[in-house]
Amino acid sequence: MRIAGVRVPVSAVVVLGCVACATPARPTHWYDAPPPAAVPDRLRWQWSLAAPPQAAVADVFVLDGFTTAAATVEDLHHARRRAVCYLPLAEVERDRPDAARFPAEMTSDAGRVRWDAPEGELRTRITPILTDRLRLCRDKGFDAAVLDQLAGAPSSVVDELVQQAHRMSLPVGLLDADHADADLTVPDSPDRPPG
Repeated sequence: MRIAGVRVPVSAVVVLGCVACATPARPTHWYDAPPPAAVPDRLRWQWSLAAPPQAAVADVFVLDGFTTAAATVEDLHHARRRAVCYLPLAEVERDRPDAARFPAEMTSDAGRVRWDAPEGELRTRITPILTDRLRLCRDKGFDAAVLDQLAGAPSSVVDELVQQAHRMSLPVGLLDADHADADLTVPDSPDRPPG
């Protein structure tokens, strides 16, 4: 076979074609951005922590990381919408699947992580549990995570959580704490639980 005047064995053409076909596909939750005219300067956000999201009413949805199913996130992606995983990190509710992992001496009677516990203990015993909560968001296909209830947490714990989110390719926003590497700004909402 001749290509541009050069004789090329047919087997080489077949191999090159197979390599092109073997290019890995993008993850299913990725999609091409809409044309610039369709992207307003300010995206429409909706907090949907209790009610199911309605894709027609917003561009970005903040959803409960525990109760939202991966199928819901996938449906939003098919509708060309974004899904942000809301995680109240200090909450230790007994109906959560990871509630038994939290040491009793590091939680309050109100069912919250005690940020006044020794910093080293928080880093070694609490941060891995919270990192697994971030993994839950990633595994369900969320586009980003918004972390709440970190007020009073040691800066080393917040640092680790932001770094872990970025290692999982999750942009992260903080609602009640500050961090230089937080890269998502989420509008506040009356739907956000108090405290």
